[in-house]
Amino acid sequence: MIPLILSALLAALHGVQAPPVAPAPPQQRVGPSTVVPPPFVPTAGAQPAAGGTKPGTMPPPYIEGASQFLVQPGQTWQHILAEVKPGDEIIFPAGFHVAQVIDGLQGTREKPIFIRSRDRVPAAVACDGDGWVFRKCKHVVVENIMFLSPRGAAVVIDGRDGQVAPTQPWPAEFTLRSCTINGARANAEQDAVRLQSVTNVRIDQVQVDGWNDAAVEIVDSRRVLVRGLMMVPNNTLTQNVGIKVLGDSGLISVTGCAFNKTMRTGVQVGTACPGGDVKFAPAVDQMRIDRCIFDGVGTGVSIANARDLVLSRATLINPTDAIYAIPDDAGTISKVLVEKCLAFWVPGALAKFSPHPERILPPTVTLSDNLWYSVELPVAWEVLGAPFGFQSAAQLTTLDPGIDTTTLRPRNGEALRYGAHSIAATQGKRLPDDPVDSDPPPVVPQRQP
Repeated sequence: MIPLILSALLAALHGVQAPPVAPAPPQQRVGPSTVVPPPFVPTAGAQPAAGGTKPGTMPPPYIEGASQFLVQPGQTWQHILAEVKPGDEIIFPAGFHVAQVIDGLQGTREKPIFIRSRDRVPAAVACDGDGWVFRKCKHVVVENIMFLSPRGAAVVIDGRDGQVAPTQPWPAEFTLRSCTINGARANAEQDAVRLQSVTNVRIDQVQVDGWNDAAVEIVDSRRVLVRGLMMVPNNTLTQNVGIKVLGDSGLISVTGCAFNKTMRTGVQVGTACPGGDVKFAPAVDQMRIDRCIFDGVGTGVSIANARDLVLSRATLINPTDAIYAIPDDAGTISKVLVEKCLAFWVPGALAKFSPHPERILPPTVTLSDNLWYSVELPVAWEVLGAPFGFQSAAQLTTLDPGIDTTTLRPRNGEALRYGAHSIAATQGKRLPDDPVDSDPPPVVPQRQP
């Protein structure tokens, strides 16, 4: 009874309050317009097969005339690497396979090397510390593999010589797609996928079921596409950050990803700088977060060190800490644009809207057309703080999107032009300002039982 009375009072309050007055936007200021080009995607095997049509039969090779090497469960396959040529395939039947370090495996742009499961049921890699570590590999595609219980990282793509970082990232031209990472073990530094000093990497349609530090950690890497990543947290693990981008990284595109409950931060952009001293870390340069769904995370996006960042068409449902935040130890914050986003929260669920240190000036963040809605608005601005940044357009706060709790899609048709489901407003047609890597449509988060 009490919740119903509270809801009625809030609804009545909402009806009598005037909408918040946004400052009249000057016309001379223009926000950033980052379009991050996608890395090269191999055309061979672009539509990955799910294995052979019958259990125990080899799938046809992606490239005619390619050799296929079958690795039995429990067998090391280091000896195979010396025989594999561009276009060849390393095939794994269902069963448990060993963790391994793969050094210098190289295909070509026209003939990448494929590592995949033989059967529709994916082969499983039993991880101990790390799972599969790819060191200075190039033109490799890994698909339809399951990685189990890593203490370190399930998949590592590393362009360094030992621990020595190269002056330029290693041109990996690496694709990880249609894989699952499951059952991480307690380790504060454990990640699912870790990229170190590489360029041209695509992480496509990967599902991560539980992790500790980051589902994907990107360090000193450039031209990385993370598309359709499904993150399903495990209640017994930390799930600190969904995607973490650190060091001298840039040209990063995160699109169509699902950030689900119980993680502290959806995306961390940049390495923190103690006291704001930028000498400690470079800024992440040119990054776009597009058409992602954040369902019940603490903070959607933490902007620690970034130059030219776009958060576009994100849907944020019931964040608990902040919509976006600039931490106290942030470094460079420059040319940040938040556009066409939708955030919805129940009264009392959100601690602060966009916390930030006083030394960061509003013009560093541009707020274009966005929809922010809660029944507690507008009076709650006094508690939450108004959206931080320069408003190049009025922020819409009076339109109830009517979020469907199953699909996380607005029931109100007027709200479809905001958030991750804004593509529905155009019946799937591309908008003039769509980034070139914005397909497929966003992954709908799985509901926890």
